[in-house]
Amino acid sequence: MKNIKLVICDIDNTILPYGHDDISIKLQSAFKILKNKQIKLLIATGRHYNFIPKKLLSHLDNDYIVTINGACLNSSNGEIISYSPLKLEDLKAVEELCETYDVGLGLKFKNNIVTYHNHQKFIDGYIKNPAYKSLIIDDCKNKQYHLTNDLPLGIFLIGDPTLIYSWQAKLPNLIIAQSTDIGFDVFDKNITKAYGIEQYLKINKLSWNDCISFGDAENDIEMLKKAKISVTFNNVKPQVKKVANYISDTCENDGVYKALVHFKII
Repeated sequence: MKNIKLVICDIDNTILPYGHDDISIKLQSAFKILKNKQIKLLIATGRHYNFIPKKLLSHLDNDYIVTINGACLNSSNGEIISYSPLKLEDLKAVEELCETYDVGLGLKFKNNIVTYHNHQKFIDGYIKNPAYKSLIIDDCKNKQYHLTNDLPLGIFLIGDPTLIYSWQAKLPNLIIAQSTDIGFDVFDKNITKAYGIEQYLKINKLSWNDCISFGDAENDIEMLKKAKISVTFNNVKPQVKKVANYISDTCENDGVYKALVHFKII
């Protein structure tokens, strides 16, 4: 594995266990070893930059972070380097479905997350740390935030999984990917985490053949497919396991650390 020059990691249930705001001591040490070996580390998350814990950011030594499922490339301090908004017709199609079936609808804009339907349902299903509640803007009454800002870069839904999965055929330009038991990322099928990572690879003159990627969910599938080595965990869905080269232990049991050791990267 001497040719690995970049380690790519999702956040939730990959390096950060559910409900936690900091990575393990073992993973902190692993990241330090990567730095000492001059192997780059890239975070690729579905989260908005504003929702990445400050403790986690303090352990990262990288110039860029891929956020909002590849639709945004941020600098390490949050500055937006590049972004790819959704199409208005796709936004309207999701909005209509959410209103019809009373699904909580949050939109990830460049600088904020804004609700367009059932604000309280979205908050209850999306926010685990009360400190983040104040970061969500409620525009459910007017639904006009996109008129004075760029269109959103991503969508997050809170609702019944069977219902939301049934919308996929009605949204041919979008991917619906389950992130939590009742939470779903929705993003442009051409703008995935892999797309955002490729913007980073171009800047750093790297290729997918230089990468090992770690992810646990459906929104990680494209980056797992493309990396030279792809790692997921023994508690994930079958469709994610199917695209990975290696199945490691769970996030809670330091699966990323164990895989880095297994492949002798650290």
